[in-house]
Amino acid sequence: MTKRDAGLTRLLLDGKVIHEGGQQFLAGKGMAGEHFPRVHRVEPHGFTSNPVAGGIATVMQAGGQRDSVYAMGGANPSMVPQLDPGCSALYDQFGGILKFITAGAVFDIGSRTATFTMGGWTINAPNGVTINGDLQVNGDIHASGSIIDTTGNTNHHSH
Repeated sequence: MTKRDAGLTRLLLDGKVIHEGGQQFLAGKGMAGEHFPRVHRVEPHGFTSNPVAGGIATVMQAGGQRDSVYAMGGANPSMVPQLDPGCSALYDQFGGILKFITAGAVFDIGSRTATFTMGGWTINAPNGVTINGDLQVNGDIHASGSIIDTTGNTNHHSH
């Protein structure tokens, strides 16, 4: 690559991720075994992630300058969920996945029991949570506040 050329190459990520000044920098090995110790990763507004070792990014080297290297992508192929056309997902390296599929949405926390209290999940919603539609509960319901039936459809019990 000459000084005036811009080139694209594949970068095999080594797992080193640095966050500095609102930007993310990755490290890894290029196609010819060249080591890239600090590659600026371009991320879309409103979304961020930390690529893991084994991820693959596309690297653009502007003008052949090693100080002008940018990475795009970074997914580890062994962790990318299989989806039908038009569907999307957010996923992590522990098996947690939020899928938006043709039939609706699916949230699976995978093996992330250390982060979620008792393997569950928490919703922090200062103005409450609304569910439109039926709710199926397979397990116990614990409430620290009142359960109020405003339609008169159930017997009111003290718990």
